[in-house]
Amino acid sequence: MKSVRKWFFSLHAGAAHALSISFSGGRWRWVYGEIERQGCLSFKSIRASGGGTLELVPQDDALLSAVSLEQAIVAAIRELPPTLTKPQFVVVSVPSKHAYLGEIGVAKDERENLIRFQIQELMEAAAGESEREAAFDWQVKAELSDGSVSLAVAGIDQKQVDEIMRACQSCGLTCLGITLDTVAAMNGYLQMAPAALKSADIRFLLHGELSRHHVRLAVFSQGVLFNESWEHSEEGFSVVQAVSALERLVSTWTRDDAPEEVASVRLILGGELMYAKGCESTAKRSQTLSPRLIDISPRKELQGRWHDDVVPFGALEAMPCE
Repeated sequence: MKSVRKWFFSLHAGAAHALSISFSGGRWRWVYGEIERQGCLSFKSIRASGGGTLELVPQDDALLSAVSLEQAIVAAIRELPPTLTKPQFVVVSVPSKHAYLGEIGVAKDERENLIRFQIQELMEAAAGESEREAAFDWQVKAELSDGSVSLAVAGIDQKQVDEIMRACQSCGLTCLGITLDTVAAMNGYLQMAPAALKSADIRFLLHGELSRHHVRLAVFSQGVLFNESWEHSEEGFSVVQAVSALERLVSTWTRDDAPEEVASVRLILGGELMYAKGCESTAKRSQTLSPRLIDISPRKELQGRWHDDVVPFGALEAMPCE
């Protein structure tokens, strides 16, 4: 077992440039810019963004190979204007299907080595008969009334981590971190959200992803992925069908799990169908979605396909560093 904490490196003095790249299915998107460190990573400026498709699309549960990862990283760097500095660092976000998300309870002053031991046991139990190792990290989710602490735990298949690290090494880049696409997307939207939203008393934050062949609802509580549900379409969703599918997912979740106060549950929309004519207005007319909907404007450097770029942006932005 290895901890992802060893991936966070101190940034060199002077200007540092990073490539943040995200993978979903057979597609990848990237954002490049100058970064700074003030307790966490952030983009001081964003200079370029783009995307492409993998030559070999991973099938079913297959991991992203080092070869495919390296090809995508090299292609992204080649797309950079010649006047820009080659990045020294990279951040990678991968599909959440290769991750385990859970939580454990520990004493407030629990020693780190004992926390690691508990999480290792949790990862081994989650792996089951496969016995596949997982790289893991944790963060405080809540301090409980009895004095204990609830920790949110994330584990990523160790083999996937190894493939990513090999690709980064082949490209001559230092990996600053690895995260999940669902977490990166929500974080990206939150970094662009109005200040009032960040200070609001929101118990559950929903991310509705409207795509041509799938609609996904990700539910976050206190910054941690709490629940995830999907609807798929082989033929492809129209705007109306996608919004209707999201309405069903939200209705099912609110019926079973959500608090009664609508104000404590807010919704952010994303996905490729947000570029389609009438998508946003259709969602705003929905009696199910509209009361919870949050309007977010893109960061000024991400005015184009910002619902795609929000994932690599969010993968790096506000990532903790040591």
